[in-house]
Amino acid sequence: MADAPQPLSIGIIGVGGMGRRHAHNLRDSVKGATVAAVADADAERAAQIAAECPGARVFDNPYDLIAGEAVDAVLIVSPDPTHAGFTLACLEQNKPVLCEKPLATGPREAQTVVEAETALGQRLVSVGYMRRFDPAHVALKEALDGGSLGRPVLFRGVHRNAGAQPGLPRHLIVTGSAVHDIDSARWLLGQEVQEVFARGLRVDEQLDDYFHDMLLVQMTFGGDCLATIEVFVSARYGYEVLAEVVGARGAAVTTQPAGAVLRQSQRCATLVHHDWLERFQDAYVIELQQWVHALQRNQNPTCGASAWDGYVSLLVAQACIDSLESGRPQALDVPPRPGLYQDQR
Repeated sequence: MADAPQPLSIGIIGVGGMGRRHAHNLRDSVKGATVAAVADADAERAAQIAAECPGARVFDNPYDLIAGEAVDAVLIVSPDPTHAGFTLACLEQNKPVLCEKPLATGPREAQTVVEAETALGQRLVSVGYMRRFDPAHVALKEALDGGSLGRPVLFRGVHRNAGAQPGLPRHLIVTGSAVHDIDSARWLLGQEVQEVFARGLRVDEQLDDYFHDMLLVQMTFGGDCLATIEVFVSARYGYEVLAEVVGARGAAVTTQPAGAVLRQSQRCATLVHHDWLERFQDAYVIELQQWVHALQRNQNPTCGASAWDGYVSLLVAQACIDSLESGRPQALDVPPRPGLYQDQR
């Protein structure tokens, strides 16, 4: 009987809302790993999370955490502009890294990560597109890959948040929200985007004039497939995500996680989640568990989105931004996939 794999020691950079969720999931729900180290710009917050995870050490400098001998792998959950730098530091240390999206601030910066990983000749980078682990999205993917729907001809994505705060970066609706739907479409269809056309509106009058809180994106894919993505970050009623694929012989759509149906006051209603942390809790746990499982067995740790996926999603996102600015469709020419990523599905 083979010996059980040794538990992995995970370092977490950034322990705000998302980082705290990952830390607690590693502590409570993921087998084969422990939180060994944390780093955060807020020293008090880092100390609190370390106290909640027995044995965890606080690092003042995230780069020291990455280089630490006691850390086997790294979770990057810090602000977006830091992602690429920390990921490159992990590659320099030859350490697996799961980086929350986006991989970088834009496609050029993401390309440097792809180039560094390609030069290393080993895939160590995973990007946190958690919908790839959501049971509803996985069921949709399996239906497509099984062939019963026929050739996919249309993807439709809906992505709604309860509200946005004034002062957010101008194009955050693209790089922070729509980029999830872009990755979902690429992953589900197994094709690359050829053209995008994006239009935006400001619905909430309290937001800055230049900020779009509603976005509509039309995309053309390489396999004669169309796509539409609606993102509305001021929907008020809650957080909701939907993905649908129409095929030549049928259609499939994700559903909200099962919950109680309430009947009262002559109304019938189901729960709508407050935010993405609630909606995708199961996906976050599955993502971490599969990542840890692969690392323990010296298998390819990028069981979800790779650095290449992170790069291409930002390439498409930039085309969306260019389309918003110009008011015209934008053609894309996605480069050939490097050999290191050829076996992705």
